[in-house]
Amino acid sequence: MSDEDKRWYTRVPAISIALVAFLVALTTLINNVREIGGLKDKSPAAPAPAAAAPVPAAKPAEPKAPSRYSVLLTLDRIEVLNDGTNGSTTWSFDVSAGGQDLFQLPARDYVDGEEGRDVKPRTSDPSIGRVVLVPGQEMLIKISGRTGGIISKLSASGTATLVADRPLAPIRVLGGDGRDGEFIFHFSTVATPQ
Repeated sequence: MSDEDKRWYTRVPAISIALVAFLVALTTLINNVREIGGLKDKSPAAPAPAAAAPVPAAKPAEPKAPSRYSVLLTLDRIEVLNDGTNGSTTWSFDVSAGGQDLFQLPARDYVDGEEGRDVKPRTSDPSIGRVVLVPGQEMLIKISGRTGGIISKLSASGTATLVADRPLAPIRVLGGDGRDGEFIFHFSTVATPQ
């Protein structure tokens, strides 16, 4: 076959064909970017009517529910119903939340008589703990007490459930069936959304 019988595009060098393909692709790309970016000329907007309809008032954004709460637990007082022995008894108590220690009340004498029935934490006693809860989460608050007696050692425990949006119910701490010690711990709670 002679050169005159060959089709025209077989006679154009390959570089020229590649250049044409590149220019077509580049033009398409530029047009797409202009459309996406809002750079392409748009038809003029329709004129606004003379009397515009009233725009309804914007609805205030509803407050977003907090993703978690920081709850501050403060021991207010301990009600001594039975100290476990005749006379006074030395007890120490551990307070934990969700299996983690919050604070420990050091050994102190407790008396179940009228004059010593309500015991407030000493200023030197740790009596505040902080926990973090997500909405709807419940956390077990546990109090464990023990005596340091040489002859007989007593122990007592009690639990309650903490929820961020409710106060903590008083926690009854019992030793045995109550004869080995019975206390009621009263806490105040302050929940702060985070």
